[in-house]
Amino acid sequence: MARNSEILAISLMMMAVLGVIRASDPDPLQDFCVADLEAGITVNGYSCRDPQTVTAEDFSFSGLAVAANLAGNPVDAAPTFGFVKDWPALNALGLSLVRLDLNPGGVIMPHTHNLATEILFVLEGEIYTGFVANSDNPQHPNKLFAKVVKKGEAFIFPRGLLHFQLNNGTVPAASINVLNSQNPGIQLMSISLFGTGIDSKVLEKSFFLPPDSVANISAVLSQFVDIFH
Repeated sequence: MARNSEILAISLMMMAVLGVIRASDPDPLQDFCVADLEAGITVNGYSCRDPQTVTAEDFSFSGLAVAANLAGNPVDAAPTFGFVKDWPALNALGLSLVRLDLNPGGVIMPHTHNLATEILFVLEGEIYTGFVANSDNPQHPNKLFAKVVKKGEAFIFPRGLLHFQLNNGTVPAASINVLNSQNPGIQLMSISLFGTGIDSKVLEKSFFLPPDSVANISAVLSQFVDIFH
């Protein structure tokens, strides 16, 4: 009886491990599930439209064909999203797309996607990009993995890690990025910290800044909470 209990315990642990290492989103139970955006979100995405009403047009998306308009953009860069709200056919398929456009000197602020791994493919120009790995040893700093990625090259950002993009070149740059979740989540670090109303004392102590510096930074960044929306 004890032996059977051990086997059961091991089996349950293996099932838990396999569940963790699966793809970010759960596997679909049908060929497709084009989202009914009017129905709202359920546990793992949107309800499906009636398959009889779906056409080939639902599986086509042209939203990334045109570069973003960067006129007046304070960071000289912007994403164009191909998430499930933009392309309902992605519902339940575990994928999203993003186009990044960066003028020379433009930056996509350091950010994370807690629900997805991301691959960047450079369409035009070159992009300095990278991520910061977690550290499991308090005595050792987090490690940066970064390089200039040129046209036709790709770079991968592991799930949940802080990453960024910068156009250090002299011509506009663009990339197409693929994420393995229909809802990858996004958290812009600077805005999340300084633009959301965190008590200034937390930021003063954490960044060794005087109160007036925190106030100035917060005042600026609070204006850009919806910068990428």
